[in-house]
Amino acid sequence: MDGEPSLLIKPVSADCNMRCRYCFYRRPTDPYRSDGRHIMDDVTLRTMISGYMKSAGKSAAFGWQGGEPLLAGIDFFERVVAYQQAYGLSGQLVGNNLQTNGLLLDEPWARFFRRYHFFIGVSLDGPEEIHNRYRHSADGNDGFRRTLRGIGILRDHGVEFSILTVVNDVTAKKPAELYDFFVRNGFDRLQFIPCLEIDRETGKPREYSVTMEDYRNFLCTLFDLWYNNGRPTVSIRLFENILAVSMGREPEICAFQERCGSYLVVEYNGDIYPCDFFVEAPWFLGNLRESSIGDLLKKRRRREFNDRKKQGAPGCNSCEWNFLCRFGCQHYRLPGGENYFCEAYRAFFRYTRRRFETLKEGLSEA
Repeated sequence: MDGEPSLLIKPVSADCNMRCRYCFYRRPTDPYRSDGRHIMDDVTLRTMISGYMKSAGKSAAFGWQGGEPLLAGIDFFERVVAYQQAYGLSGQLVGNNLQTNGLLLDEPWARFFRRYHFFIGVSLDGPEEIHNRYRHSADGNDGFRRTLRGIGILRDHGVEFSILTVVNDVTAKKPAELYDFFVRNGFDRLQFIPCLEIDRETGKPREYSVTMEDYRNFLCTLFDLWYNNGRPTVSIRLFENILAVSMGREPEICAFQERCGSYLVVEYNGDIYPCDFFVEAPWFLGNLRESSIGDLLKKRRRREFNDRKKQGAPGCNSCEWNFLCRFGCQHYRLPGGENYFCEAYRAFFRYTRRRFETLKEGLSEA
């Protein structure tokens, strides 16, 4: 994007109709953990959209996340679109992405998303038994079947969507089963996010976290399936970003960008943070009802956070693969600075180097 960073907005904070065991938004240290419902009020919503769109340049990108953002209600998002139309600049492009667990998806939501070209990410960890291992609906009902039903409604109305899967200690051992399930169901846009949460009392990964070894094996096996003799038939976000970097292009995922800072997190009350993994008091930047987004972007604390990305382990600067991972995501760093998944990525990059080169050559000749 040519202007401001994109916004990742939590209109209901961490409120959710699921109780996923591995959800990092439900940490005890989250400053917004409290009883009662959270929802962004109209003044905050209007202030956020008007201020952002005036400074965002030719493109304004809004990401709606949770918790479960659909809990804000369809009336809320109708106001979102109305404010975007009211405050948008002439010729300005607006993009809306929304991440959901799918339980609340119905025909009115699908018609709304189709009409205003929202791109939807749906959280789905695989077949029923795997999906339900850690993902539990708050009412105790089967979340898997309701999620599939919601995806079917999106399809029926022509809404574009992708699947987001958490790679935890269970899913990491079943790459072939996951891939087969997604392909059989016609899910051709896939994103896989490694799960790592460190217990702050013990300093050890929580039991649902994926190990480095399992993540390495998961990536290698998944790539074998995706590569398809040099003719991939589905989109896997990580692999396509690696291919983009190898072709001299900027990656779209922030973990492989040179610096952090490609987006800002907006909490339900207008509080701003530099990353959704770091919605913590030390990284609080201010509130958009008290300061403009432009002023918040200039905060010294934000620059410090963004620059920390380059402060990796001592071996990072000399690593032959640093041009790809660029020190990796700060969330996955160990106390010594090394990325928890460093060896997994190194093994994966070595394992796939020649085939990425083949894909690169094929695209260059096309």
